[in-house]
Amino acid sequence: MPRAELTRMGIACAVAIVAMSLLALDAVVDVNSSAITKRIEMAQASIADAAISQHQFASAVQAWARRGHQKQSSAIE
Repeated sequence: MPRAELTRMGIACAVAIVAMSLLALDAVVDVNSSAITKRIEMAQASIADAAISQHQFASAVQAWARRGHQKQSSAIE
């Protein structure tokens, strides 16, 4: 085989390998992006739940503190 033809075949092979690698990388990124999106949504829901729980806890502590203060006031009187 002439040298020029081998060079062309080598270039075509390299281009094909690069193209397949890019397609494989694109497929991996698409799969991971959906998984990452799910993880972000789960994290947002978890943060929202934690914020609601913290608010409920703070309200319960305030109510408990008010009851304790009212008991002390009635005991002093």
